[in-house]
Amino acid sequence: MTSNNYPIIIVGASITAISFIRTMREHGDKRRILLVHGEDRLPYKRTKINKNMVRGFDKDDFRLADQTWYDENEIDLIMDRVIHITASEKLIHTKSGQIYSYEKLLLATGVAPVVPVINGIDRKDIHSVQNANDVERLLEECKEQKRFLIIGGGVEGIETADQLVRKGKQVTVANRMRYPLQKLFPDVLAKELEYKMKAKGVQLFDGVSVASVNVQADGSYKLQLKGETLFFDVIVACAGATPNIDLARKTGLKTERGILVNEYLETSDQDILAGGDVAQHARGVVTGLWHAAEHQGKLAALNVLGKKEAHTLPPYRLKTEVFDLYMFSAAYDEVIPGRDLAVEEKHGDIHRIMYYQDDKLKASVFVNDGDRAKTYQKALFEAWDKAKIEAELPLPPKLQFSFMG
Repeated sequence: MTSNNYPIIIVGASITAISFIRTMREHGDKRRILLVHGEDRLPYKRTKINKNMVRGFDKDDFRLADQTWYDENEIDLIMDRVIHITASEKLIHTKSGQIYSYEKLLLATGVAPVVPVINGIDRKDIHSVQNANDVERLLEECKEQKRFLIIGGGVEGIETADQLVRKGKQVTVANRMRYPLQKLFPDVLAKELEYKMKAKGVQLFDGVSVASVNVQADGSYKLQLKGETLFFDVIVACAGATPNIDLARKTGLKTERGILVNEYLETSDQDILAGGDVAQHARGVVTGLWHAAEHQGKLAALNVLGKKEAHTLPPYRLKTEVFDLYMFSAAYDEVIPGRDLAVEEKHGDIHRIMYYQDDKLKASVFVNDGDRAKTYQKALFEAWDKAKIEAELPLPPKLQFSFMG
């Protein structure tokens, strides 16, 4: 039975929220929790959505737990949106007109897609793939369309391109960077992806932005990229995401790019915590990774339980399987050229670069060694030295050389 007074309220049904709940229950805490979810289905793994456009998905696919789990764990899950927080009175106000009180509040509101302003087209006509409703709309409205322009060469854009190619669509990617996934991989690996994409018929434009289009009589879009005149039926924005900080800012919490938190996930209000993609950590870091968000949910729960554990920004990995490549990147953004030693190895279709600082593994990137991804993650967490890497993660010595990254 739903009450209006809760010891704990969570806003946003992300993996951060689910991890928080699991940790609380694993430690024997039975306090009832209100989970406010702004979508029309049970909380789900959002990263699965745009990766499954070919096969499609049902409303309950990729759910993080079934309704029984919420009932058994005494979670009141409501499909509503929080529009205001009165922190001085510890109240949340929802779109449906409900008011709930809390003792502790966790904000796990995630991110919103960046939809660029393009002259000649209304922003509502630009598609995105941030959540399930976005992808369902794209699949339904554009199932007969053939020519797709994807703006952005990051993970979301490349995964969407891969799925659309598999669906038989003509795909063009407009990327501000020189190579796809360039922020996550060194040029030598990004070039492998570029080659694979072109082999599948993807047209790539690097170092460009889309400023304007002309709508044709048939509803298609005409634009110029690097001197070429191109026509498209659909434009999909995969130009990044921005933390959903509006609610926190209106509440009076300290925000910059994200909601500012300390090492215990506490905001500027001691009774409000924030975690996942919306939280901004030391040095301005917003993690943006699934396992990082999951970890933060655990730490937030330990805080509420009085068992504080500091957040240390561990090197969680990103992996994606696109264009017949398994791609893995962990802590590559931490690499400093000229300081960190890079050991590059190739054997067959496996190609990896391991970065060391003072003989300890600092970062790792590779393609096509997915069966051992968890071992690479363990090596990074434990900062293995080169000798242990050679013993525990060997590659046949077909080609191996070292250089300063």
